[in-house]
Amino acid sequence: MSEDPETVAERLRERARRLRERAVAEHADAPLMLDPQPIDPPPHATDDPFPSSVEEQLDRLPGVGGLVVIDEGRVLGVKQGYRDGWTNPGGAQDPGESLAETAVRETREETNIEAEVTGVLYARDFAIDYGGPERVHVPLVVFTGRRVGGSRAAPLVRVSSGEPEIEDVRWFDAESLPADFRDRELILELL
Repeated sequence: MSEDPETVAERLRERARRLRERAVAEHADAPLMLDPQPIDPPPHATDDPFPSSVEEQLDRLPGVGGLVVIDEGRVLGVKQGYRDGWTNPGGAQDPGESLAETAVRETREETNIEAEVTGVLYARDFAIDYGGPERVHVPLVVFTGRRVGGSRAAPLVRVSSGEPEIEDVRWFDAESLPADFRDRELILELL
């Protein structure tokens, strides 16, 4: 059933707020809450129109969980094959997962490192512009964590455009953290 775009957008904003608040309540006292970040649709979704229902958007991208893994004064970084710069592991939420579970699973899949969540670095929404009357809000929570096992390895997975999902996986200390590492200043405070 198709709903009007304003209703879809409002329901998705409310869902994003609830998921952010739940993740933060489970893992932090007072994390950094950032303003929504306007973004274009993901490259693989450039032909998608504004979602006709909440369920349609949830099939596309329900939420995003990231994990800043710290081990012995170093942070784990991934270099994605389809994007410039370095970032922490993370990705799209699977059905039935909390955002923390998403962050831990994505870390394992992208780096072969087993980690556990220790807190929340920040929370915000992505505000996706599908060209409709309003932006669609998707929750993003970036957690902090620690390594509990595994050894670093990049998977041999390619995205739909053919680039490798992850080109490289490395540990960085404060002195070697690349200038283009996403959330660099926040991460340096953790190190």
